[in-house]
Amino acid sequence: MTRHHMRLAPAFALALASFTAGAVSLQVNNSSAGVLVGSSNCKTMQLIATWNLGVAPIPGSEQVKLLGSRDPASCTTNPSSPTPQINRSETVTQTGADTVSANQMALTDGGIGGCDDPAIVNATSANPVTNVLCVQYLALGGLSSASVTVSYALAKPTPPQGLGISPGDSHLRVSWSAGNSAETIANYDVHVVPEGTASDGGVADRVTGTNADIDHTDNGSALQNDAGYTVTVVARDTYGNVSDPSLPVVGFPVFSADFYDHYRDLGGSAEGGHGCATGGASAWIAAVAIALALLLRRRRGARNGAALIAVFALLGPAARAEERRPRRFLVGFKMDRYDPKVDSEPGLTGTPYHDVFGPRAPPRYQLEFDWEVAHPFGSVLVGVTAGFWQNYGKTIVPGSTPGNVQQAQDTTTLNIFPFGLIATYRFDWLADRWERFPFIPYAQAGLMRALWVSYNGRGAVSSDAQRGGRGSGWTNGYTTALGIALNLNALDVELAREAYVDTGIQRASLFAEYGWTYLSDFHQGGTLILSDHAWRFGVAVEF
Repeated sequence: MTRHHMRLAPAFALALASFTAGAVSLQVNNSSAGVLVGSSNCKTMQLIATWNLGVAPIPGSEQVKLLGSRDPASCTTNPSSPTPQINRSETVTQTGADTVSANQMALTDGGIGGCDDPAIVNATSANPVTNVLCVQYLALGGLSSASVTVSYALAKPTPPQGLGISPGDSHLRVSWSAGNSAETIANYDVHVVPEGTASDGGVADRVTGTNADIDHTDNGSALQNDAGYTVTVVARDTYGNVSDPSLPVVGFPVFSADFYDHYRDLGGSAEGGHGCATGGASAWIAAVAIALALLLRRRRGARNGAALIAVFALLGPAARAEERRPRRFLVGFKMDRYDPKVDSEPGLTGTPYHDVFGPRAPPRYQLEFDWEVAHPFGSVLVGVTAGFWQNYGKTIVPGSTPGNVQQAQDTTTLNIFPFGLIATYRFDWLADRWERFPFIPYAQAGLMRALWVSYNGRGAVSSDAQRGGRGSGWTNGYTTALGIALNLNALDVELAREAYVDTGIQRASLFAEYGWTYLSDFHQGGTLILSDHAWRFGVAVEF
């Protein structure tokens, strides 16, 4: 090697390193994910290609080309093979841009090309014509490239098939299947118009799945029971092409009685109408909070932040000494199978609750927070509970014979939110004296208040337009329970001590109780009876 060659070698190596380190990137219309072209924009869309070579090129010895081809191999070979249909030499700069029309990129194998080529016109989203637009960077005998696909589908999607309608109360549930499962459908437009009329150009609903629940027409008018409505569905593919309408189907919304309507039909006296909107609930809950605050105020040191002690005990280590502090708080979670005795109301001419919900008794979940106010030969606790329960069933066809009701297709729901102010006595004196004593019997009693809400088949709160009344309200009463807790500390005393040091948990227990809930407004009438009795099971921790 001559001295001249030796001087050129470092410069050549530096240039080659710069080229190989660069990574060419390309975007078309600000995206590298590919471009979809449909019938609505094939002749108007402009494909704006922008690229970055990743390095600063050396002028005079390098090339930048923009290629359009049917075959991606054209972008990665030099000379390009097969020969690209579009081949443009671009200015050699690190970044650049150029524009190609979608019509120019509508390339086909041996056809006339362009958006009028039969191969382009007849392409569907199931089998589109896909071309590639790429940029080539040629330097020092090497090639680097980047490409973006441009796909064409100008044919309409296949109309939806198998349109079916299930009537509901002031609404229609519509379902269908895709006309061609291989097509890529973006969404469906559901059109609903009064029978014998045409759409005003609106859409009743636009969905991505193959079903819809419709409660209004194309122009926004609410559906009326027993009136006929013509329903059609059109598909729109990912290329923006819209199918012809499906075959029309006529549906008739029909009235059906949700739980609250059926309850009122059979003589139920609860007019509801209170729910969460009245001040009664807020005042009752506020009274509970005030009562607890007064109890806390009477205890020495409580004004220094008893509530904060509970929060910190839950969130992190609260005890670091072997000498345990007196227990102050209990947090419990319990569940049971809840079957409210709605049908026990005097004057009912049937069994509205079990007509709708049948024998199901879904679980009720309750969270309990107690403050241990004293420990006289055991523990006296005062606290609050809050819970949630839900049941669902089918609405009832009007005119059904009591005892032999016919259920409709709509789903009706009943939610109940129980709240309580409770007092508990736990005989834990033996467990305190002997660490390995496992059993803690207890008794509990308190005042209860439950919010109930009935929903119709459209998901709205029920109402009784005929007699007046709204499907939400409060029922007051009281609760009692007898139970026994299994002291988990007794199973492993050393582990329990470690848990106390690390978390501040004084005691953990599993419990079972048999409870009686009397929710009937103390038998005053005019209320939804929510009484029940059942076994309850749960877990509790004390701090």
